[in-house]
Amino acid sequence: MVHGLTAITALLTPSPELTLLLALPPLATLAAFALPTLRRSMSAFIDWFTLLFFSGCVLVIWVVWLAMQTGWPAQPAANVVRLAPGFTPSFGLLACVIAMIATLVWGWLVLWRVGKHRHALWKSVVLPAGGAALCWLLLMTLWLPLLDFARSYKPWVIQIQSIMSRVSTSPPSCLMTYGLDAGQMTAFRYHGGFEIKPLDATHPPQHASCEWLLVDNDLRPGLAQVVKLSEWNRIQTIRRPSDNNEDVILFHRQRQP
Repeated sequence: MVHGLTAITALLTPSPELTLLLALPPLATLAAFALPTLRRSMSAFIDWFTLLFFSGCVLVIWVVWLAMQTGWPAQPAANVVRLAPGFTPSFGLLACVIAMIATLVWGWLVLWRVGKHRHALWKSVVLPAGGAALCWLLLMTLWLPLLDFARSYKPWVIQIQSIMSRVSTSPPSCLMTYGLDAGQMTAFRYHGGFEIKPLDATHPPQHASCEWLLVDNDLRPGLAQVVKLSEWNRIQTIRRPSDNNEDVILFHRQRQP
């Protein structure tokens, strides 16, 4: 019943992926209630699988964090540099202490689960719930700066602002955009403080005071229909540090003689 309702809702909504994600918590809750009813052999198999899976995830998170902080092991550190170029790791004492305490609690939980204790109805749920909570906590403490760098537009905005400052001494305040989506324009408005002036083919530019133009690289062939290219100098193609498929072209308005 739940699966059918979820599938029908996903088909009728414009964003089926988000609908399916919203259905995961109730489905996981229903599945958790079935764990105590399984046979002992199946319950033991799930416990050992959960133990190995989440312990492996915890080990990977700690090893990558150590590589980010010290450069050792070399291969995980190189992978971080390759996937997130420009990222500068920072050490957070509070986050590290919380992560260490949570990891020690996980070790105690594993010892308690494999020990001989009176069987409780919720005993088979402890390791899956504890492992999922631990991995989430480690990601939100040890990996949070890296995830924020990879998902946020802030490093990209700062990079573009630094290029602007090298071209013009006057601080940029107005930015015309062509082809940028709502999320990108919001990021430039929030992180950069720009006044965003979006352009399209049906609305010619009316912002002669704007000195800067940012164009999505995929829509560059149609730029001539929106602005006069003779009035602009192409500065540079700038790629988002954590996304190889997201790049823009920065233009600066030519000074009138």
